[in-house]
Amino acid sequence: MKKTGFIGCGNMGSALVRAMADSGMKSDLLYVFDLDNKKTRELSSKYKLNAADSVEEICKESDILIIAVKPGQISGLFDKKACDLLENKLVVSIAAGITLAFLKNLLSKSRIIRVMPNTPAMIGEGVIAYSTEESCTDTDIADFEEMFSLCGLVYPFKESLMDAVTGLSGSGPAFVFAAINAMAEGGVKKGIPKDVALSMAAKTFLGSAKMVLSTKEHPEVLKDKVTSPGGTTAAGLAVLESAGFRSALIGAVSAAAEKSEELGKKSQ
Repeated sequence: MKKTGFIGCGNMGSALVRAMADSGMKSDLLYVFDLDNKKTRELSSKYKLNAADSVEEICKESDILIIAVKPGQISGLFDKKACDLLENKLVVSIAAGITLAFLKNLLSKSRIIRVMPNTPAMIGEGVIAYSTEESCTDTDIADFEEMFSLCGLVYPFKESLMDAVTGLSGSGPAFVFAAINAMAEGGVKKGIPKDVALSMAAKTFLGSAKMVLSTKEHPEVLKDKVTSPGGTTAAGLAVLESAGFRSALIGAVSAAAEKSEELGKKSQ
């Protein structure tokens, strides 16, 4: 593993740092910096990491730099000295909507990978989609995949699909959390204690997802195996259908993807 620096210690940056630290990446190889010094101190202290005092310092110390700030902060983040310090280094951006072309124009001497992870990466169960620009080497990609595989499954994508990825796997956990809570509320309505209902709903999602991945059967096939004619599941599915469950989820993914594209355009 190479020395890796994080600029940005917010929710996603912290999640990735935590996943890498918990997965055995040596803490002396990890550097963190946030424009909010309090966040830098808190994260570095919690995981015993190297804390940088400036953008220039973390650019200097890192072999691989991960940009984990909000999209609107990127334009003013690097001065000429910082850009020069990143010459011939790999820069990985997780800023939603920010294109490779924009990043390459900003950091012309660096090699760039654009990434869309999701929050389950913090427990090693994430989905990490990425696109590379043409100057990236096979070694860059291997180093990136080795590091980010500590956080979950890693998938290469054409950049044209990154907004769609954002809508599906980037925003997707929030849709799942909302569904888990709604199912639990249904159990509470029928008398199950809230804490028990939440555990049951979450485990139902987890087990069902593992069945899709392990059996490799289509979800419709697995759904039909649970559904008996005139039975309880059929009654519940009929309610979901009448409420527009499928179309609502499709629409949610589409809306999130379109918002990602919009935010990217505003930030560049």
